[in-house]
Amino acid sequence: MNRFAKWMSDYALARFFLPAGLFLLIFGIVLNGIVNDRKSYPQTDAVVTRLELYEPEHTEDDTHYDATYQIFVRYTVDGKEYETELGILTEMEVGSAVRIDYNPEDPTDIGQPTGVALPIGVMAAGAVFLAVGIVSAVRTAKKNRQLKQQESEWNHGS
Repeated sequence: MNRFAKWMSDYALARFFLPAGLFLLIFGIVLNGIVNDRKSYPQTDAVVTRLELYEPEHTEDDTHYDATYQIFVRYTVDGKEYETELGILTEMEVGSAVRIDYNPEDPTDIGQPTGVALPIGVMAAGAVFLAVGIVSAVRTAKKNRQLKQQESEWNHGS
Protein backbone atom coordinates (compact mmCIF):
# COMPACT_ATOMS: atom_id res chain seq x y z
CA MET A 1 0.00 0.00 0.00
CA ASN A 2 1.47 3.37 -0.92
CA ARG A 3 2.06 6.02 1.77
CA PHE A 4 -0.85 8.23 0.76
CA ALA A 5 -3.35 5.37 0.80
CA LYS A 6 -2.02 4.24 4.18
CA TRP A 7 -2.30 7.76 5.57
CA MET A 8 -5.86 8.08 4.22
CA SER A 9 -6.78 4.77 5.84
CA ASP A 10 -5.03 5.42 9.16
CA TYR A 11 -6.48 8.90 9.64
CA ALA A 12 -10.03 8.17 8.39
CA LEU A 13 -11.73 9.30 11.60
CA ALA A 14 -9.66 12.46 11.87
CA ARG A 15 -10.26 13.25 8.19
CA PHE A 16 -14.00 13.27 8.89
CA PHE A 17 -14.24 14.79 12.36
CA LEU A 18 -11.70 17.63 12.00
CA PRO A 19 -13.28 19.34 8.96
CA ALA A 20 -16.83 18.56 10.15
CA GLY A 21 -16.05 20.05 13.55
CA LEU A 22 -14.47 23.13 12.01
CA PHE A 23 -17.45 23.59 9.70
CA LEU A 24 -19.97 23.25 12.55
CA LEU A 25 -18.00 25.62 14.75
CA ILE A 26 -17.79 28.30 12.04
CA PHE A 27 -21.46 27.78 11.08
CA GLY A 28 -22.47 28.13 14.74
CA ILE A 29 -20.50 31.36 15.08
CA VAL A 30 -22.11 32.80 11.93
CA LEU A 31 -25.55 31.66 13.09
CA ASN A 32 -24.95 33.22 16.49
CA GLY A 33 -24.08 36.51 14.78
CA ILE A 34 -27.31 36.41 12.80
CA VAL A 35 -29.36 35.62 15.90
CA ASN A 36 -27.65 38.41 17.84
CA ASP A 37 -28.25 40.89 15.01
CA ARG A 38 -31.93 40.00 14.87
CA LYS A 39 -32.27 40.01 18.66
CA SER A 40 -32.59 43.79 18.65
CA TYR A 41 -35.20 43.79 15.86
CA PRO A 42 -38.69 44.90 16.86
CA GLN A 43 -41.41 42.27 16.98
CA THR A 44 -45.00 42.34 15.90
CA ASP A 45 -47.89 39.97 15.31
CA ALA A 46 -48.66 38.80 11.79
CA VAL A 47 -51.54 36.85 10.29
CA VAL A 48 -51.04 33.93 7.89
CA THR A 49 -52.73 34.95 4.64
CA ARG A 50 -51.93 32.06 2.31
CA LEU A 51 -50.00 28.86 1.84
CA GLU A 52 -48.42 27.57 -1.35
CA LEU A 53 -47.40 23.92 -1.49
CA TYR A 54 -43.62 23.79 -1.71
CA GLU A 55 -43.04 20.05 -1.41
CA PRO A 56 -45.78 17.42 -1.01
CA GLU A 57 -45.82 14.83 1.73
CA HIS A 58 -43.73 11.83 0.68
CA THR A 59 -41.69 8.87 1.86
CA GLU A 60 -38.11 8.13 0.82
CA ASP A 61 -36.09 5.15 2.02
CA ASP A 62 -38.51 4.41 4.88
CA THR A 63 -38.40 8.03 6.06
CA HIS A 64 -41.64 10.01 6.04
CA TYR A 65 -41.54 13.71 5.19
CA ASP A 66 -44.43 16.06 5.94
CA ALA A 67 -45.57 18.50 3.30
CA THR A 68 -43.91 21.93 3.40
CA TYR A 69 -45.42 25.21 2.35
CA GLN A 70 -44.37 28.74 1.51
CA ILE A 71 -46.06 30.70 4.26
CA PHE A 72 -47.17 34.26 3.54
CA VAL A 73 -48.12 36.70 6.29
CA ARG A 74 -49.63 40.17 6.61
CA TYR A 75 -48.51 42.61 9.29
CA THR A 76 -48.40 46.33 10.00
CA VAL A 77 -45.32 48.44 10.76
CA ASP A 78 -45.65 52.16 11.49
CA GLY A 79 -49.16 52.22 10.05
CA LYS A 80 -48.12 50.61 6.75
CA GLU A 81 -49.38 47.13 5.89
CA TYR A 82 -47.02 44.53 4.40
CA GLU A 83 -47.55 41.05 3.02
CA THR A 84 -44.49 38.90 2.45
CA GLU A 85 -43.19 35.35 2.65
CA LEU A 86 -42.27 34.17 6.13
CA GLY A 87 -40.47 31.07 4.89
CA ILE A 88 -40.78 27.40 4.00
CA LEU A 89 -42.44 25.65 6.92
CA THR A 90 -44.84 22.87 7.74
CA GLU A 91 -48.48 23.74 7.38
CA MET A 92 -50.01 26.62 9.32
CA GLU A 93 -53.65 27.60 9.18
CA VAL A 94 -54.68 30.62 7.14
CA GLY A 95 -55.83 33.26 9.60
CA SER A 96 -53.61 32.06 12.44
CA ALA A 97 -51.43 34.55 14.29
CA VAL A 98 -47.65 34.27 14.34
CA ARG A 99 -45.03 36.41 16.08
CA ILE A 100 -42.37 37.84 13.74
CA ASP A 101 -39.43 40.17 13.99
CA TYR A 102 -38.55 42.64 11.26
CA ASN A 103 -35.61 44.74 10.18
CA PRO A 104 -36.51 48.34 11.03
CA GLU A 105 -34.59 49.55 7.96
CA ASP A 106 -36.43 47.09 5.68
CA PRO A 107 -39.73 45.88 7.17
CA THR A 108 -40.05 43.25 4.43
CA ASP A 109 -37.02 41.46 5.96
CA ILE A 110 -38.85 39.29 8.48
CA GLY A 111 -38.23 36.17 10.49
CA GLN A 112 -39.45 34.27 13.48
CA PRO A 113 -37.74 35.24 16.73
CA THR A 114 -35.28 32.58 17.86
CA GLY A 115 -33.15 32.04 20.90
CA VAL A 116 -29.46 31.31 21.22
CA ALA A 117 -29.97 27.58 21.89
CA LEU A 118 -29.51 26.55 18.25
CA PRO A 119 -26.22 28.42 17.64
CA ILE A 120 -24.85 27.23 20.98
CA GLY A 121 -25.84 23.64 20.17
CA VAL A 122 -24.19 23.82 16.74
CA MET A 123 -21.00 25.30 18.22
CA ALA A 124 -20.96 22.65 20.97
CA ALA A 125 -21.33 19.87 18.39
CA GLY A 126 -18.48 21.44 16.40
CA ALA A 127 -16.26 21.54 19.49
CA VAL A 128 -17.02 17.87 20.23
CA PHE A 129 -16.28 16.86 16.63
CA LEU A 130 -12.99 18.81 16.71
CA ALA A 131 -12.00 17.14 19.98
CA VAL A 132 -12.78 13.68 18.61
CA GLY A 133 -10.77 14.47 15.46
CA ILE A 134 -7.78 15.73 17.42
CA VAL A 135 -7.80 12.76 19.80
CA SER A 136 -8.10 10.38 16.85
CA ALA A 137 -5.20 12.03 15.00
CA VAL A 138 -2.97 12.00 18.10
CA ARG A 139 -3.75 8.35 18.86
CA THR A 140 -3.12 7.32 15.25
CA ALA A 141 0.18 9.21 15.14
CA LYS A 142 1.27 7.62 18.43
CA LYS A 143 0.31 4.12 17.18
CA ASN A 144 2.21 4.70 13.92
CA ARG A 145 5.33 5.86 15.81
CA GLN A 146 5.18 2.75 18.01
CA LEU A 147 4.80 0.50 14.98
CA LYS A 148 7.77 2.17 13.23
CA GLN A 149 9.89 1.78 16.34
CA GLN A 150 8.90 -1.87 16.65
CA GLU A 151 9.63 -2.46 12.96
CA SER A 152 13.03 -0.81 13.37
CA GLU A 153 13.82 -3.02 16.36
CA TRP A 154 12.84 -6.16 14.42
CA ASN A 155 14.93 -5.11 11.42
CA HIS A 156 17.99 -4.59 13.63
CA GLY A 157 17.47 -7.81 15.59
CA SER A 158 16.78 -6.18 18.97
